[in-house]
Amino acid sequence: MIEKYLTGSIGESLERTRQLRQIVQKRYLREYDGLRQICLSRLDETQLALQRLADETIVDSALQTPRRTRELKRIAKRLNAVEGVGVFALSRTSPDDDFLNRKITDICNEIAFPLISPTISHISQDYFHIYPGFNLLCLPLIESRFLLHLPDIYHELCHLFHQDQNVDLPSLRPYHIAYKRCMFDKVEHFRNEITAAERVRKPGGNIHQLRLWDTFWTIYWMQEFFCDLFGVLTTGPAFVWSHFHLCVKRGDDPFETPLINEPQQAFEQTHPADDARMQVMLSMLTASGFDHEAKRINTEWRDFVEIMGYDVEPEYRQCYPEELLSKIVTATKVGVEGIGVVTAKPDALAPFAGLLNSAWKEFWRAPEDYQAWEAGKHAELRSSLHADS
Repeated sequence: MIEKYLTGSIGESLERTRQLRQIVQKRYLREYDGLRQICLSRLDETQLALQRLADETIVDSALQTPRRTRELKRIAKRLNAVEGVGVFALSRTSPDDDFLNRKITDICNEIAFPLISPTISHISQDYFHIYPGFNLLCLPLIESRFLLHLPDIYHELCHLFHQDQNVDLPSLRPYHIAYKRCMFDKVEHFRNEITAAERVRKPGGNIHQLRLWDTFWTIYWMQEFFCDLFGVLTTGPAFVWSHFHLCVKRGDDPFETPLINEPQQAFEQTHPADDARMQVMLSMLTASGFDHEAKRINTEWRDFVEIMGYDVEPEYRQCYPEELLSKIVTATKVGVEGIGVVTAKPDALAPFAGLLNSAWKEFWRAPEDYQAWEAGKHAELRSSLHADS
């Protein structure tokens, strides 16, 4: 009976694969070719795997059927990923997508980005994020019509450095040396903290807490810090202002620290505390020569924290030690500059980074008039890209 089901289900999946291929084969701007090739390659692999299952001769169903069912589950999972990410993005292309996909090549050229430019799609239902396996950067529905959050594009670009096939690239070697050095520093810090806690016989909960933080640093936070600092290095103050913008509009307690007695809250915190992120960004701004801007942003940040009544808990300082944060700033600067990325200087901003910084200056100069200014700049930008095409 199960084999009869498998016959029908495999056939359905093959037809699904064919129809997805048909969507990918439609005519798109050349800027989508990278995503199309990834989707077609994965659909080809899926189709071959399904066809092998369909053609298999059943000799012993007691042995073969369980294995075939497990294999169909694995294939279906891969197929769902292609459909739900890559092909979905292609099927929902819009003028806003076309605009940013033409612009992303310029952005990557301006900073000498050492990898293939990603495809951009406005399919995010939350905020900026990236699917490294599809080289697909996702933005909210109409985000490209506004400038203040666009510096986060640069943060997402950096996540591509951490994709498995890019970790050993010779061109990225200085970056990954810096990253590994910080990981060693992190391991040493928490090992010393745990050893000290055990020596004075602190309660087991304290040790488990340190191990939880160590795990979060390893899995999530170190990469997020490096990506934040890449954003600062390539766009300057605009990236830090965009972080401020996001925290005020959508952030929670900027000192929030995962605790073992609050497991649900702990396992939702895939990004470091917003204040820790802000502090490393401000340090990088100062190290890059943007002293005046760093002081201005810090003043606004402290005013925001004070007026909202946020307090620093002792766990926050333990979780984000200043010495480790300082080492991350120094290492990231060395690593990013070592791979030849063009960094922002007070007197030398790449064209698009310059526009993003101008947007924030205009926002603070005349908030009541900013929307009209932004609309005009956006129209100029779209017009110039259309003329170039």
